[in-house]
Amino acid sequence: MMHSSVPSSVDTPLIRTSHLGVMNKTLLFLAAGFGLLAAPAFGLTVDDAVQQARAHNLGLQTEDLKLAQKADEKNFNFNRLYPTLSVSSTLLRLNQLNLNQWQEVWPAIANNLPANEGGGQIPFSTFSASLTPDYNWIWSVGVNTQWVLNLAVFRGMTQTLIDYQTAKITRDAADAKLSRDVRKAFYQLLALREATGVFESQLKVAEDRWKLAKFNFDAGLGSEIAALQAQVTFMNRKPLLDDQRVTESTAQSGFRILLNLPDGAPLDLQGSLDVDPEIRKALSAIDVDALVKRFVDGRWDVGTAQGTAKSLDNLAKLQADSLWPSLVFGWTADPSVQAPFLAATWNNPALSQYNWAQTNGAFSVTLAWKLDGFLPGSTTGVEIAGRERAAKEAALGVQQTRQAGEAEIRTLVGRLKKSAVALDSLSVALDLATRSSKLTEEGYQAGTQSFNDAQDADLQLQTARLQYLNEELALQSTLADLDYALAADRKDWLHG
Repeated sequence: MMHSSVPSSVDTPLIRTSHLGVMNKTLLFLAAGFGLLAAPAFGLTVDDAVQQARAHNLGLQTEDLKLAQKADEKNFNFNRLYPTLSVSSTLLRLNQLNLNQWQEVWPAIANNLPANEGGGQIPFSTFSASLTPDYNWIWSVGVNTQWVLNLAVFRGMTQTLIDYQTAKITRDAADAKLSRDVRKAFYQLLALREATGVFESQLKVAEDRWKLAKFNFDAGLGSEIAALQAQVTFMNRKPLLDDQRVTESTAQSGFRILLNLPDGAPLDLQGSLDVDPEIRKALSAIDVDALVKRFVDGRWDVGTAQGTAKSLDNLAKLQADSLWPSLVFGWTADPSVQAPFLAATWNNPALSQYNWAQTNGAFSVTLAWKLDGFLPGSTTGVEIAGRERAAKEAALGVQQTRQAGEAEIRTLVGRLKKSAVALDSLSVALDLATRSSKLTEEGYQAGTQSFNDAQDADLQLQTARLQYLNEELALQSTLADLDYALAADRKDWLHG
């Protein structure tokens, strides 16, 4: 989720040009795989696209669920102090009655048995022969509760709070990354659309020249070589336009995946690659040292690394807390019913008074202390040492992440300043190339300029247009990258 290394480049150029003027454009549009569930019903601005993604992105919804789980754990953190409670119910049949257990209840049972021939009570010695099989059954209910109190319980509550803060940072970072990806993809599509327009206009110019050269040749006013050269130029430009359209179509498909739109759904993007002159002016005046000092500690990757270090440090202390004794409070009860299937057990007060007889229930207070962890080389001791080392490694990782983040900020600011300056020069070059192409075209139409002169001027104009377009795209993409790298709003870091 985080990026802690300095990127090697901002974006792949939209169009690459050779020294011969033959255009071979390449765009690497990387779809992040985020899904949206609703398609826009009107023109889509870059802010609209970001809001749509935030509302429907499946990856962000996953992070929301993870954060909700951590929030529940934080809000109910006190449940670590709850005692354990369990109940059970057991029905058993004795293979043989233990008559000693029945001496106390014998008079009541004897009153419910038939008298002997002399009319007296049945002696206890003959009791076992007189009982019915119902007396072999016993039904018991068990209750067991235990409350453990030690330092590790409270350390675990602290760990829950740390986990929640880390999950919140991760969710916010995912939201910021989604915003960055959508903005970059949006501007890439705008650049592709304009680049396609450049290729279409240049193909139209080549077609017009070919038709004019063919007309002159057919009328005997021009050479066949000029007509063939114009036709070759026109035919060579058609595959370039086809490739450009395929690239744009591929990028559009990727953007639909990003917004979870149906394949082939129309995209009405509303926006421009132009960067406000005031922003470009502000970029040239940025103090990168002040920017680094102010924002580097608030970066998403730095926050995540700090959360990891804090978590590992707390886990090491949690492991060490296990060396201290625990105070255990316990209470158990196992009331039981003798002969539950005998009607007299429930109806005859003489028998029912012995129901739910308590035999083994008790309240206990135990002080438990596991001492083997204090032995040299014990498993617990080794684990504690390992966790402490991991915490130290994570603390060093925070410093490394911070250094990498500082380098990334400096790199991105350098690229922004370079692009702001380059756009001024490329704007002048574009104006000159436009005027040169216009004058050369007029001279070609008048017969004072050759076809090669017109072709060279045309290629220079196309190169100037695409270079300016690439630099605009680089500036917009770098702005989005710096927003994410600083974890701050653009108005805050640009004018703050």
